[in-house]
Amino acid sequence: MNPFRFPFRLFCIGLCLIYGALEMLLLFPLYTPRRKLRAIQIWSHRVLASCGMKLSVFGGLPSEAHGQMLICNHISWLDIMAINAAFPGRFVAKDDVAKWPLVGYLATQARTVYVARRKGSGGNSEKIRNVTQALKDGDTVTLFPEGTSSEGRTILPFKTSFFQAAADAQVPLVPVLCRYPNPDGSSPNPHTAYYGDISLWQSICMVIRQKQSRVELHFLPPVSPAAERQETARLIHDMLTAKQRELG
Repeated sequence: MNPFRFPFRLFCIGLCLIYGALEMLLLFPLYTPRRKLRAIQIWSHRVLASCGMKLSVFGGLPSEAHGQMLICNHISWLDIMAINAAFPGRFVAKDDVAKWPLVGYLATQARTVYVARRKGSGGNSEKIRNVTQALKDGDTVTLFPEGTSSEGRTILPFKTSFFQAAADAQVPLVPVLCRYPNPDGSSPNPHTAYYGDISLWQSICMVIRQKQSRVELHFLPPVSPAAERQETARLIHDMLTAKQRELG
């Protein structure tokens, strides 16, 4: 094992974080929305490279001419970097994040879609409205409907409430399978999953200690929203599961 790999990659990640924070603090207020997305895309590529992670994209990328919802399985904190490097868009976060010192400002500059965490039908309606408006504005919103991350062996059941936003905005949903293969092509790579009791620091260490790792994004054909959001969620879940089984 190369003794310099770990400290060098850790140093590069630190530089990326400092550069990204400074760009968001100083330059993002001056950027147009399109320029912000491009900056996020470049920065995400740099983070992946700093981790020794190669990105491979399969399938046709979505159109930028209209809003859409990307539906992706969730395995690692690297998922967001991979998606932003391939096709940057907006992510959903609880509205508490907006109030966090510095982090809230950075998330707002990255055009995060904030949703309230109030329970009940009223809270759900407000959450859906915010995402619906972002989609109607022509933005791409990425959703991890499993609600948590997993090892990557199976697609967990979907939480379906946000699927209603795509139906209300009348925009397509694009299934995206995220996969971290081993060097022999099998999946999942146990060193890349961030789930359960694994801490973020432990996950970073496992990733950057590998000689090289790879993340794949498989963009599947877009799906038009059905009358019932549960039907749409079930169809996309089946598509992602079938693709995962096909790849092994």
